[in-house]
Amino acid sequence: MSADEDPNDLESAALAAYRSGDLQRAADGFARSREVYAAGDDVVKAAEMGNNLCVVLLGLDRAREALEAVEGTGQVFEEAGLGLQAARAAGNRAAALAACGRMQPAIDGYQDAIRRFHALGARSEEADTLQALSRLQLQGGDPMAAAATAQVALDVHPSPGPIRRLARSIINRAFGLLRG
Repeated sequence: MSADEDPNDLESAALAAYRSGDLQRAADGFARSREVYAAGDDVVKAAEMGNNLCVVLLGLDRAREALEAVEGTGQVFEEAGLGLQAARAAGNRAAALAACGRMQPAIDGYQDAIRRFHALGARSEEADTLQALSRLQLQGGDPMAAAATAQVALDVHPSPGPIRRLARSIINRAFGLLRG
C-alpha cells in the first residue's frame, strides 16, 4: 500500500465507475480498495469490497472470479454481528454459484439468504432474493416451483405497486386453472 492510497477514495471512485457503467474500472477499484482495507486490518470493509467486487464481476461474466471474491465475506459479517450484510453475502455467493453452473448449491444459498432476510424483517431484500431463486428454478426446468416462488416474492414485497399486483393476479389465475 502506498502512503497516498486512501481506501475510502478508492471505494468512492469504484462506486462512481459502477454507477457510470464502467464495470472494468469498478472491478479494478473494488479489488484495490479491498487490498488496501485488508492491509489496514479493516476486515469488515475489505469484506464489503469483496461483495461489491462479486457483483461487478458477475456483470462482467467472470463467474469464477466473482465466487472467489465473495468467499468468506459472510463469515466476516457474521463475526462482526452484521446480519444484513451476511444475508447479502449469502445471496451474492448464491448468484456466483448459479453463474458457475452449480445449481443445487446456488438454490441452497438463495434459500439461506431468504431465511436470513426473513428473520431480519428485510422484506424487500427477501422478495428480490425470492425472485432470483424463481428465475433459477425456471432455468433449471421446474416451472411450478418457479411460479410458486414468484408468488411468494410478490406476497412478501413491502410495496407491490401496480405491475406486481398485476403479476400476482396472473399467477393466482394460473394456479386456479391448474387446480381445477
